[in-house]
Amino acid sequence: MTTPKAARPLLRSALSVLSAAAALLALNAPLHAGTLPTIALPDPAVSPARANLLPVPQARIDEAVASLDELVQDMLDRTGVPGLAVAVVHGEETLLMRGWGLRAEGAEEQVDADTVFLLASLSKSVGATVVAAQVSQGTVGWDDPVRNHLPWFDLGDPWVSNHVTIGDLYAHRSGLPDHAGDDLEDIGYDRRAVLERLAQLPMGQFRADYAYTNFGLTAAAEAVATATGKDWSTLSQEALYGPLGMEATSSRHSDYMARDNRAASHVPDANGFR
Repeated sequence: MTTPKAARPLLRSALSVLSAAAALLALNAPLHAGTLPTIALPDPAVSPARANLLPVPQARIDEAVASLDELVQDMLDRTGVPGLAVAVVHGEETLLMRGWGLRAEGAEEQVDADTVFLLASLSKSVGATVVAAQVSQGTVGWDDPVRNHLPWFDLGDPWVSNHVTIGDLYAHRSGLPDHAGDDLEDIGYDRRAVLERLAQLPMGQFRADYAYTNFGLTAAAEAVATATGKDWSTLSQEALYGPLGMEATSSRHSDYMARDNRAASHVPDANGFR
């Protein structure tokens, strides 16, 4: 579930305002939203909070969509981000799918509605959805100790290693230090090799300290996938991408690299992005 480090700054900048919408198109998936519930018009006694649930007038929706071109272009001009993509879905209708800017700084290829992007840390919410589906089906529980499914998993302390749960890792409260293992990934260690070395790190207080860790979530995801008898990429496809019709979406980096129409990774420098 981790993503090459170079991709993270681009996505954090490019999606700062339009993160939810851009993430959908970044996955390059046909968008099928569920049918929204019909909300009856409230009587005068209904509270202001209830009134906020009224459907948005179509004119306001049209106005908002029409303003996106200027908004996105302003973002590109201000941030220097080479390119981004946006999708807008209302009800079951796709109102907009469009790309702006370049796939790679200094190149000529434009971002369009079919350009795929690396997902970076938006994978956290996507992965949590995959896990939640398995929890709903009773395959795993948030309170399952990770060692129930990964007996080899080790955080250095025997008691913590036996008790840390899938939920602990997704809540970033395992005691692992901030971004534990990322440096090992950056110099070429594979997923299993990084996970096996987490025990060598200085640990914080279990369930008392918060620290953001990519590989903590990776360990939890591996535990869930093992419980289903599938690898994580296959589980994600079957649990989420396939049912939503996201035909061009994948959790395999090799699938991303196989696409000709893909956005490059960028990192910021003094002159913008490279």
